[in-house]
Amino acid sequence: MQMKATNLRKIQFLFALWLTGLLVFVASEKSLTIYAQAFEARVTSVSGRAAISGNGRSNARLARGTVLAPGDEVNTTGGGRVVIDLSDGSQVVVLSGSRVVIGNYRNAASLRELLQITLGRIRVKINNFKGKPNPYRIKSPTASIAVRGTEFDVIVEPTGETRVIVLEGSVEVASLRDPTNPLIAEPKRGVVVRPDSTIDFFVSDLMTKEMGDRDERTGAANGANNADAENSSSRTASNIYERSIESVLESGETSVPSRYTAFPDPYLDSLENPAYADAFTRAEGRFYSLPSLGGVSNSTDAIRDRLGLRKPHLLDYSLVPEAAVFVPVKRFRAVVGGSAAYVRNSSQSLTVNENSTLTSPPFPVDTDGVRVQNGAATNNFFNGSLIFARRFGSRDKTSIGFSVERLTSRGTLNEKTTQTDEDGLTLNEQSASRSSVNRTRFTFGVKHDFGNAKFGAFFRRSLIAGSDVDRFRLLDGATQPNNGIRAKGSSTEIGFRLRGTFSRRLFYGSEGMLLFGRSRVNIQRSTIVDSTENATITRATLGFGIGYVLRPRTIFSFDIAGGLIRSKEPRTENLTGNLLESERQRARFLSLHAAVQTDVWRNLFVSASLLSITQSRTTDTALFPDRFGRLLNSEGVFVPNERTKDFFTDYYSNYGIGWRFKPNFIVHYVLTTDYGKTAPRHTFLLRYTFDFQRK
Repeated sequence: MQMKATNLRKIQFLFALWLTGLLVFVASEKSLTIYAQAFEARVTSVSGRAAISGNGRSNARLARGTVLAPGDEVNTTGGGRVVIDLSDGSQVVVLSGSRVVIGNYRNAASLRELLQITLGRIRVKINNFKGKPNPYRIKSPTASIAVRGTEFDVIVEPTGETRVIVLEGSVEVASLRDPTNPLIAEPKRGVVVRPDSTIDFFVSDLMTKEMGDRDERTGAANGANNADAENSSSRTASNIYERSIESVLESGETSVPSRYTAFPDPYLDSLENPAYADAFTRAEGRFYSLPSLGGVSNSTDAIRDRLGLRKPHLLDYSLVPEAAVFVPVKRFRAVVGGSAAYVRNSSQSLTVNENSTLTSPPFPVDTDGVRVQNGAATNNFFNGSLIFARRFGSRDKTSIGFSVERLTSRGTLNEKTTQTDEDGLTLNEQSASRSSVNRTRFTFGVKHDFGNAKFGAFFRRSLIAGSDVDRFRLLDGATQPNNGIRAKGSSTEIGFRLRGTFSRRLFYGSEGMLLFGRSRVNIQRSTIVDSTENATITRATLGFGIGYVLRPRTIFSFDIAGGLIRSKEPRTENLTGNLLESERQRARFLSLHAAVQTDVWRNLFVSASLLSITQSRTTDTALFPDRFGRLLNSEGVFVPNERTKDFFTDYYSNYGIGWRFKPNFIVHYVLTTDYGKTAPRHTFLLRYTFDFQRK
């Protein structure tokens, strides 16, 4: 009996233990279910432009109070900032220029996938839920980040490079390609994971700055230029260097105003339409020299002294010697001629922005400081042409002409940028690049003399090839990937010119041109995939001008011209052939030009002119994902898929004074201004005309 009682007590104990375990299991399952249902990620703040996609939505406006579900994508590349609060007290701040995809954060039974950041910068604060470890995982294109209770930043560059900066606690960072060798990052220490799967530590003293509530003007991840750069002088060395290249490679994209259309000049007319060379009945030549000097307006002496910089020569100068010779061959009723020109542009510039938003690591987002840009650029142009013209008809009223022209350009740019924050941390960037452009043009022209009017027409074919590549790029002495473009293109142009007289003092002229161009540009940049841009452009212009001779030494001129420009620039990824960017642009322009020149005393004369160009431009831009899912333009930054419209007017004036030493020898000083947009330019024109048959 005693043994039976003992066995009964054992059975009762085991049953009670089983019942207790069952109740605990049911209670825990119920609490976990309730916890999983109640746990959520909610948007508590939205500033700027932010969008949400996924789960049936496509680029919809993200609003405060939205509950995020796994698969939702938050996009702040339009300039927004989003704060996401989790039910456990954790928080994620998505900064401007970022794209993040919400993961399965509700899975409480294991390491929860919080989100995946594909581009940009986020700050994450993981709260210890009920005093216990709170495990999460965050992923990027190259890294896996495991956290339990900490505060840190994650920065993902367009290349996929990931940097993790720890502010509090510790973070385990591993490469996705090699997850077996993670690194543990401690406070004020960071880990960088590169696209080639290498993983390293880096240290910065600026990892403790809190993020403010204002919108971010720029992000280290998106590489966008800030407002300081946009407001800098357009006469910086890099801008002059780029404009010199574009003046040849992209000449069809600029407006062409009419000036002095009513007055003939056989030298200039023959270079545009070789048939006009029939005007030379004697062997003649002309030599030009146009040295010019400009400057960069900058009142930053105190800043230079404080930074220990020497005061540079802020100069922008050019040398333009040019010569043309025409020799008639009367036996064949022909004229043979040619021209040669050399242009050298050189510039040095220094721009200092005291209140600039600093970019690139190690500066956190929204760090202000001083940015100093020092640059030097040179561009050398060699241009030569051969011209042949022949008269036809019994009275030599009709002529035809042919010319071939060759332009070669070589340029160099050296630039250094120094960024310094208020704590003295400095970042130095250096780069050197070189350019090469070659253009060959063939022109066929015809001209007919109607007595009181002359009409000419031409057909021109141009072939262009060029490149602009980095020689080196350094970031604090470390070598960076080089950038470069290589372009090939062609254009076909037809045009006409009509000139005549209304009276002995009143002259008129009209001209028009139609251009069709194509180009293929191979783009290689460190921030985007290798791509190719195939562009087409059409430009049509029409102008009219009149000239009035008040007296033999006083001349007035007025011109008006308008035109249309249309371009298409699709860009495709080299590896896949997929479309990355599509840009369509439509532009209209209207130019007005007025000028006067008069003698004031003996051989002394003065001149003045005003040119206004009014332009309206509509641009349709669309970006498409590359093979990494990134939406970036050719500069490596995100721009919204939208239509933009611009309308603006620019004004330019020339004021000159000159002296006629002889009828064939003139010296002319000209001051050029665009009314404050850039520094004034000073040009000295020396023109000497040779008559080889003059005794």
